[in-house]
Amino acid sequence: MKRITAILFACAAILAAQDKVTVPLSSPGQPATVKAHLITGSITVTGGTGPEVVVESQSASKPGREAAPDSPPPGMHRIDTGVHGFTAEEDHNVVTIGGANPARNMNLIVQVPVNTSVELRTVTGGHIDVTGIGGDIDVENTNGAITLKNVSGAVVAHTVNGAVTVSLDKVAPDKPMSFTSLNGKVEVTLPRDTKARLRLKTTNGSVYSDFDVKMETDNTKPIVEDAHGQGGRYRIRMDRGVYGSINGGGPEYTFQTMNGDILIHKK
Repeated sequence: MKRITAILFACAAILAAQDKVTVPLSSPGQPATVKAHLITGSITVTGGTGPEVVVESQSASKPGREAAPDSPPPGMHRIDTGVHGFTAEEDHNVVTIGGANPARNMNLIVQVPVNTSVELRTVTGGHIDVTGIGGDIDVENTNGAITLKNVSGAVVAHTVNGAVTVSLDKVAPDKPMSFTSLNGKVEVTLPRDTKARLRLKTTNGSVYSDFDVKMETDNTKPIVEDAHGQGGRYRIRMDRGVYGSINGGGPEYTFQTMNGDILIHKK
């Protein structure tokens, strides 16, 4: 019955240019996972008080990318056929959300239970924002910023063109984390008692922190790579990142950008 209900929600979600549906979980009160993948558009996720996942889509114009519709014949008007929607499917507390029409620029707004992990992807024309959840966070953007506020758990956040801004209320004590951008600032706020080993790398920028970072003396480590993935021929490269530890060290946290500064704040 849960499966049938999820499919009905998926069908209903395609019917309107602006949709909002509530997706019940198979095991309310238990940790959930939400996966949302878009080609074009933004994704916003917030922690709510209810036991369900609430998904809303909103059409967003993208200047210069969509062709203008043909002019209607005399005496007639255009009727929107509602192709801006999304699909949402629930299976054993995993909710998978996708755009019904990949060519459209659509924004997703998702409210989830606090103990939810997320996997979010968007390629162009949007940002990723997550606020107030306590599960693991895996987010990736290509052309846009990533902003995570008041989150807890383990974070992997990567964007190619944009800033990565993260504020963690609590960290998972034994899990590594990664905050990376190619072209953009990386700014992360951690609880003051966080124990971690830091890997810091920026090509055109500086690194700043108000933590007492104990730098390691051997910061240039050779890395041996299999050049072709078949053995027999290897490449040795030097990792030009620097390493340090805070509060005695712990799991490895990677902070990396090519063009931008790295800022690590103490909360």
